Amino acid sequence: MGGGDSSSKKSGEDGELSSSSQLIGIILLFISLCFDGGTGAYEDKLMAVHSVGPFDLMYNIQLGKTIIAGVSLLVLNQVHMFLQMCQEMGFVLVALGLTGAMGQVFIFVTISKFGALTCSIIGLARKVTTLVASIYFYGHHLNSVQIGGLLISVAAMVMNFVGKKGKGGPGGHGDGATAPKKGPAGIPEVHYRDNAVQGKIGDVELPLINSMKPITAGGR
Repeated sequence: MGGGDSSSKKSGEDGELSSSSQLIGIILLFISLCFDGGTGAYEDKLMAVHSVGPFDLMYNIQLGKTIIAGVSLLVLNQVHMFLQMCQEMGFVLVALGLTGAMGQVFIFVTISKFGALTCSIIGLARKVTTLVASIYFYGHHLNSVQIGGLLISVAAMVMNFVGKKGKGGPGGHGDGATAPKKGPAGIPEVHYRDNAVQGKIGDVELPLINSMKPITAGGR
C-alpha cells in the first residue's frame, strides 16, 4: 500500500490529505488484522478447551453483532435510513447475508476441524488469489515495491503451510482424554485406595472410601 505510483498522487493540500488518509488506512488495516488473528486463536481455544461447538459459537457471535448494530442504530438515530435501505436493496441484502453466512460456516468448521492457523492460511490464500486475479483481469500496473510486498505475502503463506504440514499429527482437536489402561486379557486395571485416603482421578474429587472397593481407571 505504501508503494503506490507517485505520478497518481496529488500535490499540495490534496496530496497531504491523501498521504494522511493512506497512513490512517494502513493503521486501521493493521489493527483489523491483529483483531482477526487474536479472534481466530481465541475461538480455537474455546472449541478445543471448553468444547464449544462451531455453530453455537457462530450463533452467539452473530447475535452479539446484531445487538451491537441495533443499539448503534438507535443511538445514532439511523433506524429510518436502515429501513429505507432494506426497501431499496432488499434482495441484495438477503443475498449478501446468505453468502456471508455460508462463508462464516466454512470459517468456523475449518477452525474446529483444523485449527486457527489453517484457517488463517486459507484466508490469506483467498486474499492473495483475489488480488492477483484483480491485477490480471483489470490490468493494474505494479511497481517494484508493490511486487516485493506481493511476493512476501505469497512466501509467508507458503512457509506457514509447509511449516504446519511438517509438524504432522492428526487434524482437529482432541479432548485430551486417555483410555483406561488394560491388563493382559484386555480388562481395565483395577486400583485400590485405602479408607483413609481421599484421591482424585482426572479432575473429579473422589469421596472418602470407607472400605477397600475396586475403582477402575475410568473413575467408576
